[in-house]
Order: sequence, then structure tokens, then C-alpha cells
Amino acid sequence: MPLNYASVDQNASRYAEQANNWLAESRKATGKLRSLFEEACLDTEGLKKTIEQARQSKPKLYLAKPLHEDLLQSYPLGGLPESYTLLTVDGSQIVPSRHRSLQFGLINIGMLTVRFGSGEPPATKLVTELLSYEEILRDDGNLISEEDITLIRDMTERTLIANEISPSLPRPVLTVTDGPLDLFFPSDIQGKKAQAAQREVFEIDQYMEREGILSAGYIDKPGSSMLHNMLEVFAEFGESTMPSQQNRKLSISDRLLLADRILPGERSALFEIISKRPSEPADRLRVAFFYLNVSNAAEHPWLARVEIPFWLTQHPELVSLVHAALYYDAQVLDSHPYPYSLHRAHELAVVRQAEYEEIENLLLSRFPADSQLSGYRSNKDYLKGLK
Repeated sequence: MPLNYASVDQNASRYAEQANNWLAESRKATGKLRSLFEEACLDTEGLKKTIEQARQSKPKLYLAKPLHEDLLQSYPLGGLPESYTLLTVDGSQIVPSRHRSLQFGLINIGMLTVRFGSGEPPATKLVTELLSYEEILRDDGNLISEEDITLIRDMTERTLIANEISPSLPRPVLTVTDGPLDLFFPSDIQGKKAQAAQREVFEIDQYMEREGILSAGYIDKPGSSMLHNMLEVFAEFGESTMPSQQNRKLSISDRLLLADRILPGERSALFEIISKRPSEPADRLRVAFFYLNVSNAAEHPWLARVEIPFWLTQHPELVSLVHAALYYDAQVLDSHPYPYSLHRAHELAVVRQAEYEEIENLLLSRFPADSQLSGYRSNKDYLKGLK
């Protein structure tokens, strides 16, 4: 049965009107926020003090904190060394489903290693891991969720990166993953599990720093409003001439706030991510970020958020290398700029529906014909598959 397009058409004009009203309201709010941003940037040290006040008094925070660079400036593209290594990793997964004939979980990790200046072709690696039956069951006997699988995948990606580091890789080495560097979880993955994962990520970062390995997390079309949150704290705790917008209706994304300030190839100033939640481990990865305009057309800015370990911010030449390596790699896909190496890692890792079913059939073949663990799809799933 196709969609009822007539019904959609009846509401399309109303939807478009609502969306345009929201856009107009967002632009108006962005204009006010830019004025507050410029005011806050005139006293960076005062801004930092208000953030520290908020850290002491608020139970939860997620905002940007200025570092040592001028917030009103953008920073130009630098050069690259003759030889360096770019190592990118991305993953996909199969989440256990009670509707299928067999419940199983799988993660698939693609890795691309490019030794620039060596004349060698990129090296690819694919790691496929079928989760054990014990791993796909929670302590209460229920199947693990998509968030649980994502956590396993994220930790596997980071472990594989650390294990891939060897003296044979031309230095400097930059490793890149898709998404934030730190781990964030929904409410059902809090407590000891989250803390253990964050400690492990912290320990991996300590190892990478000792080895002099650079790391970055690349977020395309980010929707976060860390700068808006920062300015709300400034309005609440500082001496701003503009009032705080507590219980604000709109969250203005960092992209909207900075889009007109950063030319193609340039980056924003550096910020630190301040993330405060109850019961967080003391040893947690400290993360900084900048916004990078990967567009090649001034009239169409495209800002990505690039996250880096905090220790990298103490080395301007290394920040410049991360900036340049990601920008130039994104220009390979010039019509839709995105790091080509990261895109190739994703292509390696993606699990297609046909592969899902092949794996399911392989596993089913290892069970006795009369096994009660296998062979029965839910009626709902069966009927969905009918042509």
C-alpha cells in the first residue's frame, strides 16, 4: 500500500509555514546571541570565571569554555608535512531482534591507513566480531539495546586504533573517528558501565599521548549548542548587559552562530568541552574542539566540529596539522566535502541487509533442526517481508 499523498499534501503547506516561522525566529534569536557573543569575547577571563562559578553551583553542564585564542578571530589553513599517516576508523552493527529467527549481535569495523608521501596505496582492514550469546543478554535476561551495541562498537574502534600503532607508520600519525571523542550515553547506560568505559577511553588517550599519536573526532553537520549554553552562563553569572534566557524556547546551534565568521579552509578558536553529570569518573578524557569550514565556496559555509584531546591544544603546530589534514582530505569529495578516508572506512564497515540474512542463515545452519532457539521469525516480521 503506497502512502496517502493526498493526506500529506493537505498538511504540507501548514508544515512549510511552521518551518519557515521557526527559521525566522531562529535567525532573530541568532542575531541577539551574536551580540552577546561579542560582548562576552571582550572579557575572556571574566567569561572563564563565570563558567567556573557555574561548575561549582550547577549539577549538570554541557558547554564550551574558551582557551587561549581570540574568540573573535578565525585561523587560516596551514601546510602539511611531506609524509604523515592518516588512520581512519568507522563501524556498523547488527542489533539483536526478538522478531528474527535467531537473536544475535555483531559489530563490523572498517579501517583505512593512508601513508602520505610513501607512494603506497591505502591499506584497508576489516574486523568483524560476532558477539557471544552471553554478551547479547543483559543481567535481567533481556536482549541488549542498540545503545549497548554502540558502546561495544565504540570501545572496539578505540582499541583497534591503539593496537594499530606501530613504528612502521610514518610520523606524525593522525587517527580519526566519526563522532565525539568522549563517550556519551542515554539514561539506560549510566553508572558503573559508563564509568568503566570512560576510564578505558582515558587510558587509551594517555597511551596515545605518550606515543605522540594525534586523535580527532569528526562531527558533520553538528547540532550542539555549547556556545549558546556558554553565553547563558555568562548572562546568568557575569556582568552582561543582556538578560539570561532561562527556559529558552530555542537552542541556537554553534554552526548558526559561527557560520559568517569562518571562511572556507579556516577554523574557529579552540574551546574546551565542559561536561558535568552526577557520578562521573575522576579520570575522564578532557576534550577540546574547533569548528572547521570545509566548504570551498564562501557563499555556502559548511562547518564541522573537530574534537581533539586537550593535550593537543598545548601544541599549536599539531592543531594546525589536524586542521590541514582534515580540510584537504575533505576536498577530495569537493561537491559534498567530508573526509574521504573516513567515508571509505564507513564503506568498508557498513552491513547490508543481504549480509545480515546470510549471517543469520549461517548461524541457523549450526543448530539442530529441532532446536527451540532458532527457526521462528515473529509473524509480524514474516508478514513485513512479503512482497
